[in-house]
Parts: sequence; structure tokens; C-alpha cells
Amino acid sequence: MNKLTTKLARSEKGKELIDKAQAMANDPKNREKIEAARKKAEQGLDAAKQKIAEKRGEGGAEPATPEMTRDPASDAAVDAAAETTTPPAYGGDDGPKAA
Repeated sequence: MNKLTTKLARSEKGKELIDKAQAMANDPKNREKIEAARKKAEQGLDAAKQKIAEKRGEGGAEPATPEMTRDPASDAAVDAAAETTTPPAYGGDDGPKAA
């Protein structure tokens, strides 16, 4: 994949695409659109965190932070389960055969 990307970037068409992308990234209108989308996404995340905090009975007007919503006991249980769980044995064939 890296070889293809490098080959494209070095080609004439690739250089044109890079120049076009840079011009779009530097356009103030596009920067405003990106900033507005970022703010909207952050607001949605904050609202979701608030709902989760309310469901857990934490309430409050402050948006929940990751530290507020983490449960160390459940984290330890997940870690312990991950250590003891082994993947199932592979029961398939050895892949494609040479003709």
C-alpha cells in the first residue's frame, strides 16, 4: 500500500491532487466549515456524556469526563477475562492450494 501511495504522490496526477488538496485546506471558507463540524461533533459528544452520567445517577450540570465514567472494578474484570481467554483453534484448511 505504501508503494502505491508513494508512486501516486510522485506522479504528475498525484502532484495535481496534492496541490488541489492543499489549496482546499487553506481556503478560509473550508476552514470555517471544518471548524463548525468539529464544534458540532464536540457538542454531540458532550451531550452523550451528560446522558450517560445521568443514567448512572451522577447527574450534575457538568459534562461527564472519562475519569467520572470509569469503573475500576469493571476494568479489572475485563483485564482478567482478556488474560484468561484464548482464541479458538483454527479448524480450516491451510489456504489456497497450488494447482
